[in-house]
Amino acid sequence: MERRALLLPAVAALAFAAFWWSNHHASASAAIPAASWCVGAGPEYTLGRPADALAPETPFRLRVQCSEPRHVYVFSHSDTDGTLLLHPAPELQGGVAQPLAVDAAWLPGRANDKALAWTTRRSSARGLNAAVNRAQPTTTFVVVAAAAKVAELEALLPNLRRWSNSAATDGSMQVVMPPGGETTLVGKPLTLLPDPLLQRAANLSATATLANGPLTPDAMLAGVWTGSWRVKEQVAAPADGR
Repeated sequence: MERRALLLPAVAALAFAAFWWSNHHASASAAIPAASWCVGAGPEYTLGRPADALAPETPFRLRVQCSEPRHVYVFSHSDTDGTLLLHPAPELQGGVAQPLAVDAAWLPGRANDKALAWTTRRSSARGLNAAVNRAQPTTTFVVVAAAAKVAELEALLPNLRRWSNSAATDGSMQVVMPPGGETTLVGKPLTLLPDPLLQRAANLSATATLANGPLTPDAMLAGVWTGSWRVKEQVAAPADGR
């Protein structure tokens, strides 16, 4: 009887410990933001893969899942375009507000009851310099999710070219200059990413075998997670065929 009396509390304690452990780690895992790069503008899409070869003007979106509100920043970087701001973009009508709410959000957003999408850029072979032209050009897309605003990124946002659907009368998606124009522009073509956090995030795609899923905690900043997707650009031929 004594042995049984001792055994029952021990079993109960182990069961409680197992329950706490599983729930604690499930909660910790759920707190990590996840992102999926989706190629396509509508309900029919495919998930992006590392080193995807994408034609010019291919539409794509980003699905972000958060169990807590998160500030999310999205950028692209290439030799031909430099660094572009994808989200948040103040000139984007129908864009998703910061911080992203709990659950899943589709970026860039929705306008006139239609999903918005970014597109891969149209790079002409003639427009590339000789160094870039020796290899198929690439674009790296970077996502940063954070528990609070990231000061170094907030300072960078006003000086980057960004996506907008309010520059053209038809509401089409365009890349526009920052409010300060050329005098304040950073992230110009043929320059490095203008922030070390973005560079650390971009480096993740160099050896990645997956482009989608939970983001990676940043090595330097607490409460910040990053991910990136590197694609190959199919260069458009010049209009005269040369």
